[in-house]
Amino acid sequence: MRSRLVNLQEASEAIEDEGYVAFGGLTIHRKPMSLVRELIRFGRRRLRLLVFGGGPDVDMLVGSGVVESVEAAYVGFEILGLAPNFRRAVESGRLRFTEHSEYSMMAGLLATAFKAEFIPSRVLLGTDVIRGLGYETFKSPLTGEPLIAYPRLEPDVAVIHAQACDEYGNTRIEGVTAIDLLLAKASRKVIVTVERLLPVEEMVGDPARTNLPSTFVDYVVESPFGAHPTSCYPYYTYDLWHMISYIDSCRDGRLEDYLETYVRGVDSPESYLRQVGEAHLNRLRVKEA
Repeated sequence: MRSRLVNLQEASEAIEDEGYVAFGGLTIHRKPMSLVRELIRFGRRRLRLLVFGGGPDVDMLVGSGVVESVEAAYVGFEILGLAPNFRRAVESGRLRFTEHSEYSMMAGLLATAFKAEFIPSRVLLGTDVIRGLGYETFKSPLTGEPLIAYPRLEPDVAVIHAQACDEYGNTRIEGVTAIDLLLAKASRKVIVTVERLLPVEEMVGDPARTNLPSTFVDYVVESPFGAHPTSCYPYYTYDLWHMISYIDSCRDGRLEDYLETYVRGVDSPESYLRQVGEAHLNRLRVKEA
């Protein structure tokens, strides 16, 4: 087997300007934030994002001028409210936004995973979501009932943060997987950033927990605390203080100060963790991990 282990910069080179990029995780949980920061440092432009539930990943990229369009069912910080940069960009017309339901996104990805042109379904018939998406309806050849044709969604690259992986790409996503497994199967390339690298024997020796096999993974990046400030259970919880500080900077016109401190002003993931502070990170650790 071929090792898929690379560093963050090498992984980010797989994402091109104007690329169609999907981010895994869900809102403020298990987001691939280390690679998000690398994309901003790398100077990518005009990315087209697909996210099931976006959070700091989408908002930071939009605020940094990296994004041309977003497809999502939700973008926000859960208990902290909507994403400020994303909201402003949509309201001002600077950002093209396509609103999905969770089902419409899953159906489109499923069509790609099944190598089908579309998925037929009655779900969401007559709703504004379907009118906004502009999806076609047709009559079932079996019953004559109206159906929606959910077309393929095929990201160029999916970026997923996981708890454990081996160097060959066998991956263990613990807890809620959201649609990450489907993203991996529907995307042309897959980058996994991971908390811990484990021996291949341990990963393949426990197939019930190794839920994303190496077949679907192209790049592996070891990235401890790589989801910060979002959570990655059972290792650490979300950093409420850091996210509040980020949101305040966005609302007060100080986003560039934040980016200079935590993104552009640090030259590596290790520098970022030092900037956040070891003592602060240790307070986020889940004791049972």
